[in-house]
Amino acid sequence: MTFSSKAFALAASYETQRIAFNTALSQVYTNSQWAQEKALEAQNAAAAAGQSAAAAQASRQAADTAVQDVRAAMDAIQAGPVASVMGRTGVVTGLVERSGPIYTKAVSMADAPLGQWASFNDGTGAGADWPTTLAISCWNVFTFGTAVRKTQRATQVLDGAQQGWIFERQLHDTTWGPWHRIFTNRTLIESGRHLGAAAPSYTVDPSIATANWVEVFNAVTINVTNPRGFGDQLSILISMVNASPITFSSNVKLPVGGVPALSANTITTMALIARVDGVWNLHIGGANPW
Repeated sequence: MTFSSKAFALAASYETQRIAFNTALSQVYTNSQWAQEKALEAQNAAAAAGQSAAAAQASRQAADTAVQDVRAAMDAIQAGPVASVMGRTGVVTGLVERSGPIYTKAVSMADAPLGQWASFNDGTGAGADWPTTLAISCWNVFTFGTAVRKTQRATQVLDGAQQGWIFERQLHDTTWGPWHRIFTNRTLIESGRHLGAAAPSYTVDPSIATANWVEVFNAVTINVTNPRGFGDQLSILISMVNASPITFSSNVKLPVGGVPALSANTITTMALIARVDGVWNLHIGGANPW
């Protein structure tokens, strides 16, 4: 065998080892790249963990501050007294109703405090803007809404004919509307009005009273405000002090034959019912003696 043949044979015998060595080197390179990637991931994870720890520390501090604020508020409430928007006062272990202000007839109900109840009572007469003229009365009044849009409700307390009567009115800007009564099964009675002055004319208004007592001394004109709507009704009791003619405003349709002559010392009942065309139909009943 020649030298060249021996050399080629020797090289061929080392080829398998060379290939295995190259494969091992490739695996080492791949493993080193993987190790670098994992090291970078670990570094990023460590940075994120540091940020999370800082955020957790800030959250804990905020929670501690909130707990301290709540404890301070609870201590203040427990010490009392505290007041709610509805006028209750006390401590958290037992709120009690606050005594509302008490007024006499010298104070207008229009001046009642907003957002709470008050008591208006007097034994010598009614106030100028109280719901009725009851001489001895006690009204529990609640006023709610805004400074220029108020609702006011008054309830009569004292034992008697008006006990339990409930009235309500509204404020628009600076003007209070009239009191209107809220009916219940105990207080269903018409609102009445006495027109007794010797005047040449009277005005009856169903928004003020639906039962009107009108005394006639001389010739008189009865003016009726326009109805509030179809079906509105009111009654007039004509008390004839002297036999005198009676006329009505133009929005009242008289019965056929007109208003008959009414004798002195009699009381005649008249009923007015609103029609769909916005005028009143007048119905005249019989006459009763005084």
